[in-house]
Amino acid sequence: MHSQPEVREQMFQLIEQWQQSKLTQNVFCRQQSIRYHVFHYWYKRYRGQHAGSQSNAASFVKLQVAKPAFSGSVEIYYPDGIRFVFHEPVSSNYLKALIS
Repeated sequence: MHSQPEVREQMFQLIEQWQQSKLTQNVFCRQQSIRYHVFHYWYKRYRGQHAGSQSNAASFVKLQVAKPAFSGSVEIYYPDGIRFVFHEPVSSNYLKALIS
């Protein structure tokens, strides 16, 4: 039977392989014949142990859009379940008035 450090090292190596593969966790697990929930457990432990070495890995990243994206529709969802759907362009001032 494998000892805990050997299993941890094996799983951490698999996690690093997965990160380099650019596959989803599900696809990688199927290819490696690993149960997804086991992989996810070890991935959580891996992140906990490597949190200091991964700067801002779980942080938000500022999104910069080169040019404004225009859409033919706008949807606004309120926390109480109310939803507004506009199927034509709406001015930003109008949307601001709805939100505030």
